[in-house]
Amino acid sequence: MPIFVFSIWQCAGVLLGLAGLAYLLLAIRSTWHFRERAVIGAEPRQGVSVLKPVYGDGPDLYESLRSFCLQNYPTYEVIFGAHTPDDPAVAVVERLISEFPDCDLRLVVDGTLAGPNRKAANLANIAKVAKYDLIVLSDSDVRVDQNCIASMAAPFDDPAVGAVASIYKGWPTNDAPSRFGALYLNDWFVPSVVVDVDLRGIDFVFGAMSAVRREALDAIGGFEMLAGCLAEDFSMGRFVARRGWRVVLSPYACDTVVAEKTFADMFRHEVRWQRSERACRPLDQFMSVVTWPLPLLLLLLLPQPSVIGIFILTAHIILRIALHFLVRRSFCIATPAEPWIVPLRECVCFFAWAVGLFGNRIKWGQETFSISAYRKLMAAENILAKGSSAPQSSKASSSVQ
Repeated sequence: MPIFVFSIWQCAGVLLGLAGLAYLLLAIRSTWHFRERAVIGAEPRQGVSVLKPVYGDGPDLYESLRSFCLQNYPTYEVIFGAHTPDDPAVAVVERLISEFPDCDLRLVVDGTLAGPNRKAANLANIAKVAKYDLIVLSDSDVRVDQNCIASMAAPFDDPAVGAVASIYKGWPTNDAPSRFGALYLNDWFVPSVVVDVDLRGIDFVFGAMSAVRREALDAIGGFEMLAGCLAEDFSMGRFVARRGWRVVLSPYACDTVVAEKTFADMFRHEVRWQRSERACRPLDQFMSVVTWPLPLLLLLLLPQPSVIGIFILTAHIILRIALHFLVRRSFCIATPAEPWIVPLRECVCFFAWAVGLFGNRIKWGQETFSISAYRKLMAAENILAKGSSAPQSSKASSSVQ
């Protein structure tokens, strides 16, 4: 009987390993075909309002915010928003306003909270003074080059496009936890996005940076409605798509500063991401085990080694390291390759996923959300999202521009 039971677990390991290899082959294919690049739209180009909610004084904050003041785009404004005047980020913003008098930069300080999601509430306050109908949303820790706004605005040349998503990469500071955290974004998150888009299309955007047409945003209730959502980025893309607009993935990718100072902070952050994914897309979160199965493969296949088991383990590590190098080519990642860390990093990803399977609370900034309560909210929002479609009435779809 023990031998029979063990053989069952070994078969489970083989099946999981084959699923993991299939995913890696898909990831290599999708990453190979993706090329990060700037995209310039047609003339005349529309004005763009960049909304930048800020909070605290994180590492590289000045450089990140400054990158939005150096854009190669004819008509745009950058509106920074804070909830309190004593927020440390306010001084950084005021420095930029003084440094770039010829740029259309403004600061909105407003403590109004339209809902428990403080970021979306901040965006709701900023959006009240935005002048233009194309809106780019960007976190304060995002760094871009001078082609960012042009690239995010280009897809809106198609009047059916309601929202644009931008993949974000990890930009580490010089400490080890930051580099380890950036490795997760670059080697696991980024490939999973391009695989997901290739297989199913896209009906969501990312919180680091996205863009939305004002008409589409107003149709879903604006940021005031999103302030009641746990993941305002996921909800915004989903509701825009359900109103009949297209959501597209831009080939332009931004950098987000990874600034965790300790490995414990990094791990808690990744557990929070897993629980958030569980709240929004529970089946996807559970099935994502195929993207980091190495610890389970070691547990299931090594105690009684076989030719098949050793082959699966070896092939998995080789393909994962190949993807490590390929991502750096396709997404212009400047940090040095560290292939020797990849197997260990996958083990940490797995344990963050496993911990994320449990627990009902998500601490996000100053707020704590309940997964069960959020799912009830999503059910209510789904009813609202089934309302009349946008004037284009084109079926929501996805593409890489």
